[in-house]
Formats: sequence, C-alpha cells, structure tokens
Amino acid sequence: MRLSYVLGCGVLLAIVSPAACAPDVTQPVARDSIRVAWHTAREPVVGGARPYYHIAADEHLLFVPARGVAAYELATGAPAWQVASVGQPPENVVVRDGRVFTAGTIARALDSGTGRELWRFAGDSVAPVVSAADERAFYVLSESRQVYGLDVVTGQPLWSAEALPQGQYRALSTGIVVHGDTLYASFVEETSPTGHLKRGWIVALERNGGRVLWRYVNERPNEPHDAGRHAVAGRMLLVNDLNGGAFMGVDRFTGQEVWRHVGPADRFGARDVFKVADGVAYLASNDTRLYAFDPETGRKHWTAGLGGSASSSAVCGDYVFAAAGSLQMFDRATGKRRAALFMDSDGFVEPGSHVVSRLLSHGGRVYFLAYKGVYAVECSL
Repeated sequence: MRLSYVLGCGVLLAIVSPAACAPDVTQPVARDSIRVAWHTAREPVVGGARPYYHIAADEHLLFVPARGVAAYELATGAPAWQVASVGQPPENVVVRDGRVFTAGTIARALDSGTGRELWRFAGDSVAPVVSAADERAFYVLSESRQVYGLDVVTGQPLWSAEALPQGQYRALSTGIVVHGDTLYASFVEETSPTGHLKRGWIVALERNGGRVLWRYVNERPNEPHDAGRHAVAGRMLLVNDLNGGAFMGVDRFTGQEVWRHVGPADRFGARDVFKVADGVAYLASNDTRLYAFDPETGRKHWTAGLGGSASSSAVCGDYVFAAAGSLQMFDRATGKRRAALFMDSDGFVEPGSHVVSRLLSHGGRVYFLAYKGVYAVECSL
C-alpha cells in the first residue's frame, strides 16, 4: 500500500512518515543561491492551488493559468493582461501561432497579445486536464472518454473519437500529447464501486481523424494504478504511474511495455512530466528523488535526494531544476546539488515561499508561479 506525499519539508499536503519530510543534508547549498532575474508579486495562490499547472511562453509573454489566464512580459515580468476563468479553471495553457489555448470545463482560444477571446467550445464536458495543439488543431479530452480535434481558427470540431470504450465505472481523462502524426491520450479508470482500485490507460490515436492505433493498460490485481504525465523520447513513450509508485518505458509504435522502474513501497510516484535532453531523461518524483536515466532502457545515470516530494523539473543549460516546495538546481552530469531558492539554512522550505506551478525552461531562464508571485530565474550560477 502506498502512503501519501509532501510538497516539500514543512509544506504538508498529506501525512507521511517523518523521514519523508527530512531535509537532505548530504548536499548543502547556500541559501537563495539561485539567481532571480525578476519577481512580480501577486496575491497568494490559495484555495485549491495545484503544483502541476503548466505554464507557457512565446517570444514575448509568459502565460500563467491561475485564476484564469494571466500574461507577463517575458523580459521584465511586467503584467500584460489577465482574463478570468470560464467554468472550472484549466490545468494548463498552450500557446501557438499567436493564440493561447486553455481547457477547463470549457475550451477557449485567446489572442496571445491582448487576451481577447477568439472562440469557446463547451462540447461534451471538456476535461480540465493537460491539452495539446499543433498548426491545425487544439486537442482536448472529455469526461466521457472522447478526444476532440478543434479547429484552431474557429474552435469547431474537426473530428471526435471514442478513445476508451465505456465501462462499468468512471474514467478520468488526465492528459494528451501530440507527436508527429500521433496523439497519446491518458486515462485513469476506476475498477471498483468505491473507486479505490484503478487502472491506467494510454491510447494512441491518429492525429487526423482519431483512429485508435493501440491501447496500453497498466494494472495489477487488487492495487490502484494509473498511467499519465507522459512524454516522447525517441521510440519510447515514458509513462508515470502515480498510484503504483512507478515509471515505465512503452514502445510508442506497438504499445508494448519495455521496462519498468518501481520506487519505494511507501511512496507515490511522480506528477512530474519527463524532460528529455541530449538522450537523457529527467524526472522529479513524489518519492523524494530526482532521477536521470536512459529512456531506452530505464538504466539510472544518477539519483539525487530532494528532501520532500517533488512536483516538477526543468532542464536548462548544464543544470536540471526540481521543485519540491523549494526550487533546487542540480548539475546534469553528476546530480550534485548546486543552488537553491526558498530553502532556509536548515534545508526546510521557507514559510509562505514555495513553487505552485510546473517549471518552464525557456530562452535561458526557468519560469514558475510561486505562492506569492511569478518568478524568472537564471540558468547559470
């Protein structure tokens, strides 16, 4: 049975053993040694803030999906515009070709320069989960196991398809990734009346038309499992199993599992989305570790302790950043921790200062939403 997780030492999301929240004293670093490029204050993020919201950027603006969508000047952090949510707030924003796309319970397209709404689509109970876009379509999932390809200009459906057959219990849509001519959609399907037992699905569909190519299921008898927060790495589709405390490599052309890593039995797996750079994959996990590994085989290059459960990672230059309440910076080659932000001299997260979004690496900086503001930090010491 998996226990629960912590956002970071001193910032509890759920109760775990004290060891799970102990600071990592093996790699001490100077307090606030990550260089802040700019910081824009905003009201504290409270009331259901989730540390896995995706933020996005184009050449000029940073887009943050908290209390709707807010845009900030990429160079300075100056506020540019803000638009309130419609329906349930989205988990992410996607920006492409002058449009910002969001999917809460309603899918919307906004003008990236002004925030003006271009279109909206309600459809069949759009799921407020990670979505994707290309030059032709904005791809969203519904709570009824459907995938929609929406025209980026008009918001009208180009096609829709049933990704997962209807079942006895509900299935939660969790995300979608587009790569080449294929979409990879993820679901968590409950398999018991109480919802305690679950299995995870990855469904590969043709980008044009939605024909199902294959389905991968991650399940074990009498255990809760899922599949999601996935990323493409060459031939592999890297997949997380949050409930099962594992991550896997799945052949993205056949849907067959190739390798699996299972973490400590008393910890959840990762909410992070894999980052792949120069043939190495990185993952920050709720099991309090940062991993660097070969995506083709799953072989570990190194692991590093984070002192608390992690929500996100980002690769920038020679470093990989991890958010575990505090922000930590590691050498990509060795896994040695080099710097930190929001961490006190004892290795605990500073009160009222923690990361509440996924990290975004863009143009030599890492961007994120923190409890009391938006930050850009430098990717060098």
